[in-house]
Amino acid sequence: MKAAPRPRVFIETYGCAFNISDSEVMAGLLEREGFELNHSAEGADAVIVNSCTVKDRSYLEFRKRIAALSRNQEGPAVILAGCVPKVYHQSREFAAHSQIGPDNLADIPEVVRRTLAGEIVQRTARAEQPRLNLPKRRRHEGVEIIPISKGCLGSCTFCQTVIARGRLHSFPEEEILAQLEAAVAEGIKIIWLTSQDCGAYGLDRGSNLPKLMRRIARMRGDFRVRVGMANPDLIKLYLPEFVEALADDRFFKFAHIPVQAGCDDVLSAMQRLYTAADFRRIVDALRERMPEITIATDVIVGFPTETTESFDRTVALMRETAPQVLNRSKFSPRPGTKAARLPLLPSCEVSRRSRELYQLHRTIAAEDGAQWSGWSGAAIVEEALRPGVFLARNFAYKPIVLEGQFAPGETVEIDGATPDGFHLNATVCSPQMA
Repeated sequence: MKAAPRPRVFIETYGCAFNISDSEVMAGLLEREGFELNHSAEGADAVIVNSCTVKDRSYLEFRKRIAALSRNQEGPAVILAGCVPKVYHQSREFAAHSQIGPDNLADIPEVVRRTLAGEIVQRTARAEQPRLNLPKRRRHEGVEIIPISKGCLGSCTFCQTVIARGRLHSFPEEEILAQLEAAVAEGIKIIWLTSQDCGAYGLDRGSNLPKLMRRIARMRGDFRVRVGMANPDLIKLYLPEFVEALADDRFFKFAHIPVQAGCDDVLSAMQRLYTAADFRRIVDALRERMPEITIATDVIVGFPTETTESFDRTVALMRETAPQVLNRSKFSPRPGTKAARLPLLPSCEVSRRSRELYQLHRTIAAEDGAQWSGWSGAAIVEEALRPGVFLARNFAYKPIVLEGQFAPGETVEIDGATPDGFHLNATVCSPQMA
């Protein structure tokens, strides 16, 4: 007797590395329970849309996608996942769809099964389910994403993180190390530590991020770790220890420290518990110990209290600190936040400021690229960008584009990198034996 076909599920993912990790786990749990993972929405029995609500653009793209999927009466069942169901679980707009929140990943097989049977299922309550060392299907074949904590200690007036993910809950060090060890045993060479704020790790359990990093540095195996975003207000509490931990060869020389604004008055209105001088001091300390480090930061353009003078201070801070990666976001009011009640700045002025910051970033990136021109050394292949084109990372987490055939996790010897926009092009001299 012929076996019944397995239900086919496609997972779409929007947002941060934590969301990617959540989708990897949902895929692993579904596969373990007998579902088939589809490569697109076409031909799938169910589509899970794992959402992000950090910006208006993310939320509007999500709504547009849900509407498009819902128009096809003969199409797949649609399940909402991620931060949007947690923040908007009472919205009538989404009432016709099953929903699962970020704390309920273990329930995804049941939610999909019942949805395919015609039910509308809601699983968005705050829950403490096991999170690490679960089945997964990696999105990036050569990268292991390890969430080290969830939630946040902050109270930023513009952000929905606490609404969506709750207050800080750090995962036990032993569980983090066990997942890392298992990934390395599979041959994974690149590890991402992720969280809503890696800088907060351990502060709810008598530890901190540098202590975790020191334990990772002592582990055996051939791998390198990228530490995810860490807010300045917490990094400044243990700056010398963080700098020394990051200087270990186990870690990519990369630090994502989101400043958001270069004016203290705006930072105060945002309820960011640090100053522009604190950010400057963090960057200076990192570069003094690791001159070639890649600094990434985030800036919100057009916060409601941002004046022309305030913005000029942000531009001056960016020019002075010259972060190689600058993630710009136009302010968008997020429902349920204090800043959502403030009057918006004219959109044309916000766009002008955003363009000015973009042009500055292009100049900074070009100057940084010139310093890396001709660089040679080892890099780890991270993923395939398209057939015959791969992305690799060197010790400073610089993106290096390679042409040829490579395997994720392969260590190669780069010869004479050349800058091209925000990445490096390079040829491979030879594979490097690990």
